[in-house]
Amino acid sequence: MALLSVQPAFAQQMPAVPTDDPVASAPVRIGVLGLKPRVGLTNFGWDTNVFNEVNDPKRDFTFAVKPGTELWLRTGKGLLSFEGDLELVYFNQYSTERAINSNAKGQYELRFNRIRPYASASTLNTKQRPGYEIDARARHYETDFHVGNDLKVASKSTVRLDFQHLDYSFAGDEVFNGRPLNQQLNRTLQGVSLGWRQRLTALTTWITTMSRESERFEFEDLRNNDSFRLSSGFELGRFALIRGRAFMGYRKLTAADGGLLPEFSGVTANADVAYTAPTQTRLGAIVSRDIQYSYENRTPYYVQTSWTATLTQSVTGRWDAQLTGGRDRLAYQFIVTSADARTDFVGRFGGGIGYSLGDQTRVSFDVTSFYRTSQIPGREYGSIRAGLSVTYGY
Repeated sequence: MALLSVQPAFAQQMPAVPTDDPVASAPVRIGVLGLKPRVGLTNFGWDTNVFNEVNDPKRDFTFAVKPGTELWLRTGKGLLSFEGDLELVYFNQYSTERAINSNAKGQYELRFNRIRPYASASTLNTKQRPGYEIDARARHYETDFHVGNDLKVASKSTVRLDFQHLDYSFAGDEVFNGRPLNQQLNRTLQGVSLGWRQRLTALTTWITTMSRESERFEFEDLRNNDSFRLSSGFELGRFALIRGRAFMGYRKLTAADGGLLPEFSGVTANADVAYTAPTQTRLGAIVSRDIQYSYENRTPYYVQTSWTATLTQSVTGRWDAQLTGGRDRLAYQFIVTSADARTDFVGRFGGGIGYSLGDQTRVSFDVTSFYRTSQIPGREYGSIRAGLSVTYGY
């Protein structure tokens, strides 16, 4: 209740290149400290297929409570940014699915006239499904470090050099379909990228990035690989007619050290945009395409192409109605090129009604149907998730 009583003001998510003074725009300001608290009660309802089973699906009552915050602290020429969430997931009958999840990200940046060196670190500790392939809620961890520098080369142009180190691992007792997930998927990524940001207008920035990545698996040396990436697209301000981020790219993945990983060379995508019409209709679209690693030995990775569309229509006053739908295509790549092709599909469709209590507080009731089709027996399933959500600041 104390969080809900805070008067909302304009605030921004922590961007890739921070704004000049996020402290001044924070909802809560204490001198050089800015805060944006948030809290949510989500999915307060039912899941009709807790384990994504084909036969005899299990249903249960479930909900999640998720408090979090964003923080900014000015330190002379420096800016410290922090963002973190804690999530408590509850299942009434199946206690094995209960979990406490957390994620946090911190960044410190020195702000001089033309150069802005920075360092950031983020951690994820979660017991959620790592993707649409693995149905088990498996405890896994991510630790991501970045060090880099932004160099302003002209009034509207910035060059970014970034070095990354990412560790991805599963708890040692996590098993799915008889395979220990840590032995299949534990890995480390090291990368370096060079990017160019060109501000075209006050609301539009064009970004081009080129990078090299090296991934090494802890137990599966045959999966080791190197990648070259090139992407370009636009970052659109929140007050633009179409806002969000939209990027298209190219990725070439090759096996390292004589590994058997099949080569990939193709288009990648990462877009999350929204458009609000004068009729109080809001259209949102999320599109992505990239490779994801599989827990199966014969198919070390799959190309995942995803799209999600959301239509939100203001009905009357603070009430709105929402429809959403999407589909994911999982195209598996075999080590043996003569093997039959395999493609799985995951779809979702749903809707709901919502009521806005303020600029940052929303109550909604949503129903979503999920399904998966596969050429592998026992991999198909269907489920419905319905529940109430109350969020502030998200």
